[in-house]
Amino acid sequence: MYLIYGIQKSGLSIVNFFENKKIKFKMWDDDPSVRKTIKKNYNKDYFFNNKKDNLNDFEKIFISPGISLRQKKFQRKNISKKVNRDLNLYISNLSNQKILAITGTNGKSTTTKLIGDILKKNNIKTFVGGNIGEPLCNSFILKKKHKVHVIELSSFQLETVKSLDSKISVITNLSGDHLDRYKSINDYINQKKNIISNNGINLLSIDDIYSRKLFNQKKIKNKISFSLVDKSADCFANDDYILDNYFKKGRKLFLKKISKDLEGHFNIQNILIAYICIKVLKISETNFLKVIKTFKGLPFRSTSIFTNNKLKIINNSKSTNLNSTINSVVNYNNIYLILGGIAKEKNFEILLKYKNKISCVYTYGKSGSFIEKKLKKELVVKKSTDLKSVIKKIFKDIKKNSNQSTILFAPACASYDQYKNFEQRGMHFNKLIKNYIN
Repeated sequence: MYLIYGIQKSGLSIVNFFENKKIKFKMWDDDPSVRKTIKKNYNKDYFFNNKKDNLNDFEKIFISPGISLRQKKFQRKNISKKVNRDLNLYISNLSNQKILAITGTNGKSTTTKLIGDILKKNNIKTFVGGNIGEPLCNSFILKKKHKVHVIELSSFQLETVKSLDSKISVITNLSGDHLDRYKSINDYINQKKNIISNNGINLLSIDDIYSRKLFNQKKIKNKISFSLVDKSADCFANDDYILDNYFKKGRKLFLKKISKDLEGHFNIQNILIAYICIKVLKISETNFLKVIKTFKGLPFRSTSIFTNNKLKIINNSKSTNLNSTINSVVNYNNIYLILGGIAKEKNFEILLKYKNKISCVYTYGKSGSFIEKKLKKELVVKKSTDLKSVIKKIFKDIKKNSNQSTILFAPACASYDQYKNFEQRGMHFNKLIKNYIN
């Protein structure tokens, strides 16, 4: 019998998969409210009984990516060998699908959706999911049969696999993230490395120090480098064109029209990765160019929610680390920057490199005071308890401006002190803004 530990999105997909396959299992969630909701829809015999059941009783334990494997109960020798994520179950049930697996610190969700949209535009039956959209195991119980799977994988999902035999594996970029869950950045990167394919093609950035070191490892075979700064890379791109030195040396593909949802230099990397994937899969460039013109992005990822000649408002609630925030900051001027939540990193001083772009910083939440101390010597910083108070202060401050102001919500922190997730945080920001722009 199997145990499913954590019964929210990915856990429920395993529940449904096991029910569909008539596999015996029990399930558990540490949150009483989640258990109460789930019990309305499932037989009570499915539930782990704290008085009768023991973790040792189960052949395998499938633990939600949101739960740390560093908990003592999962570290015990007789238990740790039973521990799995949903990715393990997914891998063991694959048949003939081509897998395009994507991970990285930033940009992986947009890249995943963009590649999926291009494949669908070419009438290829494509499953898009994993860490975004549909959970991995839903790919086996959906009525449609998919030839290609484009999957986003988090470091947490990759923790329990040694390698992934995908057609294409992508690491978008690497920088400090989830360091509240890992011993060090090297520990975090070692989990990301598990995506590397032994038999497929590996796409790796050479623009950050960690990715470049990874690309230079001799044991990684069949690799293609990509860059936004180094024209000697196998594939290079800037805001105007892609330079292909791999598939046809020295060829330039000009990017004449790009969707507003792919604006910003950081999105050029997403476009470049998609280009390399279609070349590997031998797909026509025609639909690639059509999709990047019309692409509809995922919400709360540097989304422009309001623009006029006096004000621009950007919602990047997905920004849960400093690198993501910086990728937004470099695109704007006269910025009223909102930071806050639970900080995963300590080096907020790195934002001082961009102080000429930032008019004021507004902090809130659990790490608000910590961030304020890091920045207040060189920037104007105003601290609040919550997002509502921040928005009120900003709109009072920008009334004085004659030039266009940019309100940038790019928190650089996790959301869990005040919100369930970054989506809920993003929705609340939009709701608060509506009170001032309608």
